[in-house]
Amino acid sequence: METNNRVGKFSASRISELLAGGTGKTAQSYCLDLAMEMIGIKKDLQTSDMLHGIVNQLNAFELCVKPLHPNINWHDEYMAIDDRCGASPDFIGIGIVGDIKCPTSIYTYLEQIEKMPTKYYNQLQMQMMSANVKDAMLCFYLTKKEEWGEDEWSEYPMPLKDRFKIFDVQKDGETCDKIMSAVEKYQPEKTILAEKLANAPVMDEVEFFYSQMQGMRLKNLKEASNIFTAADKIIRVSNKFFYSK
Repeated sequence: METNNRVGKFSASRISELLAGGTGKTAQSYCLDLAMEMIGIKKDLQTSDMLHGIVNQLNAFELCVKPLHPNINWHDEYMAIDDRCGASPDFIGIGIVGDIKCPTSIYTYLEQIEKMPTKYYNQLQMQMMSANVKDAMLCFYLTKKEEWGEDEWSEYPMPLKDRFKIFDVQKDGETCDKIMSAVEKYQPEKTILAEKLANAPVMDEVEFFYSQMQGMRLKNLKEASNIFTAADKIIRVSNKFFYSK
């Protein structure tokens, strides 16, 4: 498998899910999403908030980052750390990478520029690992979200200088070690899970409907308290997976 192929690989944007504590359910759910990718089932994770970021991130780069750092270039391409994980920095320069976030509301913007969310800090750590650099930047850019049915869009009246903030972040060896330890832990689990999904018995929707009507209680695999264990008893219906309790 080519290392520049991001399908099924642990990524910087969701790495905090792998580091989540508690029962490990969040990490298991992330592994399930990747295992499904590995067998050709791509989950659409794009929300309206994510689309807002995709539409506006290049504008943010040109308006906010590039004037201050003219030698930095737009990137937004996957860079492998190894054959298990990687990152896609929005922009890259000599010795530095960075990312852009476009909060969808004034309230979210103010919260995030006051204290950078940990998930973004972890994301930058993976980006630095992928590019083998020690410095990163995170740019928060506030721009008004377009609403469906809105007759005429207009930008917030605040000046640009008040609608963006750039954070400088340095490589954190301890966090990088935690990330790679989590990758090491969950890589085999994810691979085994993908094999179980690929070999799951297939049931058509009519059979599924009547089996449920007759008392065969099949639950969505993602709802299992332990997805890895529940995957021993799974059934595939179209592109969804269920387990028998």
